Amino acid sequence: MLNNIKNIARTASFTVALTGFTLSSIIGTANAAVFPQKTVNLVIWSGAGGALDTYGRKLGELLEKEAGWSVKIDNRPGGSGAVGVSTVMAQPNDGYNILVMTGTLSFGIAQGLIPFGVDDLRLLRAMQSEPSALAVVKDSPFQTTADFVRYMKDNPNGLKVGGHAPGGFHQYMLYQMMGQEDFESGWIPFDASGKVTLALLGKHLDAAMMTPSTGLAQVKNGDVRLLGISTEDRTSFLPEVPTYTEQGIDVSGAIWRGVGVKAGTPDDVVVSIQEAIDKVIASDSWKNFQVEQFQDSPNWGEEEFTKRVKSDIEQQSKFLKAAGFMQ
Repeated sequence: MLNNIKNIARTASFTVALTGFTLSSIIGTANAAVFPQKTVNLVIWSGAGGALDTYGRKLGELLEKEAGWSVKIDNRPGGSGAVGVSTVMAQPNDGYNILVMTGTLSFGIAQGLIPFGVDDLRLLRAMQSEPSALAVVKDSPFQTTADFVRYMKDNPNGLKVGGHAPGGFHQYMLYQMMGQEDFESGWIPFDASGKVTLALLGKHLDAAMMTPSTGLAQVKNGDVRLLGISTEDRTSFLPEVPTYTEQGIDVSGAIWRGVGVKAGTPDDVVVSIQEAIDKVIASDSWKNFQVEQFQDSPNWGEEEFTKRVKSDIEQQSKFLKAAGFMQ
C-alpha cells in the first residue's frame, strides 16, 4: 500500500513538472475560477437614499440575480468619499470589498481629502453618467437659470445654495457659472445626495446643484423644478429642461458612478468581477433601471476609466486652487 502511495505521488509530481504547473498554482487557479466563494461587500461611500446608494443597491441586487453572487451592502459616508475608500483599503486585496463611488473621487484625491491616489485602486468599470442640474422647489420665484443669476448678481451670497460634497462636481459646475456670469455664492455641502433633496424641500436650501436622479420622484411629480442642466444638448430623459448652453452659459459636464477594488487584486479575480458586471449590464433589468433613473451608460473599462480619472484630477486641480480648496 505504501509503495502504491509513493508511486501515485511520483506520478503526480512528474505530471506537474511536465506541464509547468505547481500544486499551489493549480489550487490558486481553482479558487479563482469559482470567485466569489463567500459574500462580497459593496462599500458605498455615501449614505442611504441618494443616487449613488440607489445605483449600488441595484448593482448588488443584479449581481445576485444575474451572476449568482451573495452581496452585502455597506454604506460608509463621510469625508467626501475618504471613509469609503479607507474602508476598502484596510481590507485584503482579494476582490471581496468593492468600492462603489462617483466622479468626486478625482476632486477628493486632488484636494488630499482622500488619502490615497489613483494607483492605490483598480478602477474597474464606470456604469452610469449623469449631468448636474440647478434645482428649486415648485413654488420658487425663479423660473429660469437667468432668474437665479440675476438675483445673485443683485444680492451677492443672497441665497442658500448647496449640494453633495465640498469642492466636488456640483460645486465645480456652480463655480464655472459664477465665473462666467460674475456673481457670488456660498456653498452648503451634504455628505449624501439624498439629504440635498430633503434640504431643498424643507426650505433649508433656496437652490441646489444636483443630479436629476437625486430627487427623481420629486422631479417627476413637479415638487422640484430644474432650471437648467449641464448636458451639451437637451437630454431625452428631460426634454423640457433647457441646457445651460442654450441659456447663454457655457457650462457642461457629467458625473460618473462606478466601481473599483484595492490595487493588487489579482487579475483573475478582476476578470471574474468584470464578467459578473457584463451579465448585469446585459440584463433587461439593468437597462430598464437606467432608463427609469435617467442615466447614460458610459461602460468604461479599466484602462479608459483610469485614464479619464487621471485627466480629471489634472483639470479639476485648477478649479480647486482658484476656489481656495488647495494650494
